[in-house]
Amino acid sequence: MSENTNENIYTLYDEDGVACEFEHLDTVEFDGGEYCIFIPVEDSEEYGVEILQIVSDEGGEESLRSVEDEEVLSEVYEVFKERNSEFFDFSD
Repeated sequence: MSENTNENIYTLYDEDGVACEFEHLDTVEFDGGEYCIFIPVEDSEEYGVEILQIVSDEGGEESLRSVEDEEVLSEVYEVFKERNSEFFDFSD
């Protein structure tokens, strides 16, 4: 992950090493963890809302990790929607 000049824009890399710019919308605390909510800066059919967990290594350095648990993803997204319903139109 690397930061862009805009403090809310981050360059994230997929499993193939392809870079894409995402806007950080919110950080949600859920079940003892912290999760970042991102959307692509440019319209993308390949990427949608991305939810990544903040993890720390033994040295305290933070990084982002994909979340595999569909239930956790769903719950975190629901918390995000509740907190941001006045800012976004959530049409599922």
